[in-house]
Amino acid sequence: MKTTALNPPMVHPGPVNPKRIEAVGVQAYDLEIQLEAGQQVEAAICSAVAAAGCDGAWVDVSGLFSDPYAFVMPDKSPDGTRVAWYSETYEPKGETRVDMGGMSVGHYGDGSFTHCHGVWTSVDGTTLGHMLAPICTVSRPVTLKAVGFKGGRFERLQDDETCFELFRACATGAPVQTPDAVILTLRPNTDLCGAIEETARAFGISDGEIMGLGSANGARFQDAPPMHSAITEFIISSGKLVNGKASVNLSAVDIQKDIFSGTVKSGDAPISITAEIVLRRA
Repeated sequence: MKTTALNPPMVHPGPVNPKRIEAVGVQAYDLEIQLEAGQQVEAAICSAVAAAGCDGAWVDVSGLFSDPYAFVMPDKSPDGTRVAWYSETYEPKGETRVDMGGMSVGHYGDGSFTHCHGVWTSVDGTTLGHMLAPICTVSRPVTLKAVGFKGGRFERLQDDETCFELFRACATGAPVQTPDAVILTLRPNTDLCGAIEETARAFGISDGEIMGLGSANGARFQDAPPMHSAITEFIISSGKLVNGKASVNLSAVDIQKDIFSGTVKSGDAPISITAEIVLRRA
């Protein structure tokens, strides 16, 4: 039996784009990114991805220490021109440790760009949000694990439907003939697990690893209370595709600063604004 949605579908100010999933097959490569104290987080990571010859990457930023550190959280739109916006900038004093987080490394204009969500701990406590990587500085040496890709990347482009500039999965050349991973971006009201499973079928992937971040219009979990807020940000803490079925565990924060974690129920985690996903064949 299909359950009733937690929230009504998101209605954005612009015209609805008929293509709800953008998916590009890529070749994936395991990377190790070594960061040194004093480096600017975004610049150092983007430089390492470029030096590896990759078009883009997904970087696990867990274990990163930063001082200074800055982030924002989801919030209501101050002028009503969009369905949501960002909070004030938080800059905790002293060192902040990223407990769990992921970063999309892509392209914007004439250079590189990143988008990062995660859970971190500072003197103010533990919270979840959107890292402002350009104004964060590495405070301890660390080696980060990453998945680089060739043949596609996330491009920050104007999105008429949401009136945001968002990452979109784009090819960087001729289609990859034997992709071992897919990068995809999802538009509003698209179900997270359903979109991953649909994309997996299209690319002939039955088993794989799922990574990514985004925003959800509420969510039901198999093992935790539901998240009712329509304005949230999430990070996938672990995700697997097994026999074509997606199992996604995520952590999310809402505009009340409440954090939710659990394994989402298929059909019960619709996207509110966007999601950036990497599906890597097992």
